[in-house]
Amino acid sequence: SVKRFLKLIIDYVIVVIVLTLVICIIIFPNESVKAAYNGLNIWFIVVLPALLPFFIGSELLAGLGIVKFVGTLLEPIMRPLFNVPGEGSFAFAMSVTSGYPVGVKIVSNLRQNNTISKIEAQRLVSFCSTSGPLFLIGAVSIGMFKSSEVGILLTISHYMAAIMVGLLFSFYKKSKTNIVLANTPLNNKNIITRAFSNFNTIRKNSPSLGILLGNAVKESFNTMLMVGGFIILFSVIINILDLIGFINFFSEFLFFFLRPFNFELPIIKALISGLFEITNGCKLIADTVSADLVNRIAVAGFIIGWSGFSIHAQSISIISITDINSYLYVFSKLLQGIISYIKWVISLHHGEMK
Repeated sequence: SVKRFLKLIIDYVIVVIVLTLVICIIIFPNESVKAAYNGLNIWFIVVLPALLPFFIGSELLAGLGIVKFVGTLLEPIMRPLFNVPGEGSFAFAMSVTSGYPVGVKIVSNLRQNNTISKIEAQRLVSFCSTSGPLFLIGAVSIGMFKSSEVGILLTISHYMAAIMVGLLFSFYKKSKTNIVLANTPLNNKNIITRAFSNFNTIRKNSPSLGILLGNAVKESFNTMLMVGGFIILFSVIINILDLIGFINFFSEFLFFFLRPFNFELPIIKALISGLFEITNGCKLIADTVSADLVNRIAVAGFIIGWSGFSIHAQSISIISITDINSYLYVFSKLLQGIISYIKWVISLHHGEMK
């Protein structure tokens, strides 16, 4: 059949890509080791201390029943807006607070525990995968663009785009039952009673704090090791793509089509780097001082919303143990990037930034 033929073609393409990568590592051993070392430094010095406490904290809160308690209270907000249970508020809040890929991890945990359905998990993961404010304001705006104003506007744009994607995905496989449930008013007294009832049930059935803490540390560190592996891998991949001239070649190709839209070649090169890895792409865009500021920020907004193949690989690895569709997840990130970019194009016409 056509489906089997396409799968066979994809399998062969993957084999060729992996084989090419290994050959390039052999051809450029010194550069590959240096790139891997840089990726390891980023993970060990920046990512590990920033994300590990959030992973451990989220695991403990879920095990202690806090997530279910808060989720029950926030059901009247999350259900009508995003067509997901109240527990989704915890995933979104943690994603906004701590950044990639914490939100995806929490949604995966909720799905594994059957707290949410497959369709609800798909809706939830579409907007619970965001960058954190420390990266947006600290690293990108102040560290790269040297402007706190850029950080505020970029942060608003990023989270507004995520919410808009969530609103759009609320219609994903929406049935008449969902519509009735979403529009059914809930009595506040009943909600509070159910919240405490759910909390007490989970506390009775949960293991001791010592076991919960041990499991939380083990699971969180295993996830961080996986994240670190992808950071190192994509550091090497991006370096090799640059060495073999792929980034320059593809930039020249895209420049031919994007030149009428006021895209300069350095911006396109930064965009292509950002498609693979978010931090490097944003840094290159910030350094392209010859380009229009709003256009640079708009492209940075797209990259942060898209998040890069490196983040996608981490997220897909996490959700692969569930039945969440990874293709739909990647589509939602593309949608978020486009919405964020359009917001900045509109701001350009309204003269928000000089």
